[in-house]
Amino acid sequence: MSQKNIEGWIASQQQSMVDQLMHLSSINSGTGNLEGLATICDEYYQAFAPLSDSIEVLESKSVQRVNHLGQANFENYGKIISCVKREDAPIQILLVGHMDTVFPKDYHFQSPKIVDESIIHGPGVADMKGGILVMLNALRAFEQVQTDNQLGWRVILNSDEETGSHGSADLLSSAAKNAHAGLIYEPALADGTLVGARKGSGNFTLTVHGIAAHAGREISKGRNAILLMSEAAQTIASLSDAKRGITVNVARVTGGTVFNVVPDQAVCQFNIRCETTGDQQSLAAKLDKIVQELSAREGYSAVLSGSFSRPPKVITSANKLLMEWVGLLMFLA
Repeated sequence: MSQKNIEGWIASQQQSMVDQLMHLSSINSGTGNLEGLATICDEYYQAFAPLSDSIEVLESKSVQRVNHLGQANFENYGKIISCVKREDAPIQILLVGHMDTVFPKDYHFQSPKIVDESIIHGPGVADMKGGILVMLNALRAFEQVQTDNQLGWRVILNSDEETGSHGSADLLSSAAKNAHAGLIYEPALADGTLVGARKGSGNFTLTVHGIAAHAGREISKGRNAILLMSEAAQTIASLSDAKRGITVNVARVTGGTVFNVVPDQAVCQFNIRCETTGDQQSLAAKLDKIVQELSAREGYSAVLSGSFSRPPKVITSANKLLMEWVGLLMFLA
């Protein structure tokens, strides 16, 4: 098939892609909705299977996390789709997407709506059910024109990206080591600019333990975990440094029970993003120091869980060249 014919074929898929996107967006696939994720996993399996030499559905790893109540529990995630084409080809490309969205099953934003001929509103329309459809149809087009079997590809669709990809991280890391280039089909910036770099990110949970006591009879014997946590949260927030691209978001604080008891536990969950690996290491050391200082207070102890699960993505010479190639292809199209 000629380039002109393949461009015509791509254009002919417009309405089909819109219809499919509306259908996929109507299926709730919030990270915690395992039933919905199973449904949408089957949808993608059926779509990618005809293109692949092999396709399999893999289990995500269960990961122990500390929740907003300070309880350590194992989190279970949805399944992972892995499909491969020409695994022995000399050039290998990794294409990655995620099936989950940020919208839980009981969230009010559930149904897609066509606003006009260029805008659709719906859960996951851009991030990233639309992105996966772009990937799928790009592969369909490529398979119609490729003739020399020199390029192979692997697609991985996980179900836990919105909470950090903790259950799929090992598989993604292993797959990336066997690829010459990787593309992630997240949405571009609002003006269409492709994203070539991003900050590293880490999610953390700080738990402070104090001493419970009756607020009327023996308040002096208590150690108020909420008061100490309020100090800690301010200290953690002060790690932000706009000039260096460091942002800290104190996202949730919980603690205490009833009015007449000095709270003996408080929990703070926060996110940190930064641009360099060196800053991640420095921030990790500062967090450790904060925890040590909290635990040194008489009657208190503090525990930090979580980590920088995503390293910064910086533009290397190879990344820059790949972006230039992609940009050129977009221009020619």
